[in-house]
Amino acid sequence: MVKILVCCASGSGTSMMMKLTAEKACKSLGIEAKVEHAPIAEAKSSARNFDVVITSPAFVKTFDSIKDHVVVAAVKNPLSQPEYVNVLKENGLAE
Repeated sequence: MVKILVCCASGSGTSMMMKLTAEKACKSLGIEAKVEHAPIAEAKSSARNFDVVITSPAFVKTFDSIKDHVVVAAVKNPLSQPEYVNVLKENGLAE
């Protein structure tokens, strides 16, 4: 099972939409995943517990200290399922 954390500035509206979109992308690829959402402030401290962190391009550098241990990726459009599919494929989590 792949553990995915999606995060945005406040951790409410946008990250919830990101969570739903990430779940759909995983389902479409046949990936068993647990997807959680959080605000950036919380995500910074819990990101090490995940396999993948997905956020907006503006927040990617926030996770520089863990990028050797956790896949950190950005999506420009939080509702674009194809972007999540690309993130998963580009990082070897799907074919």
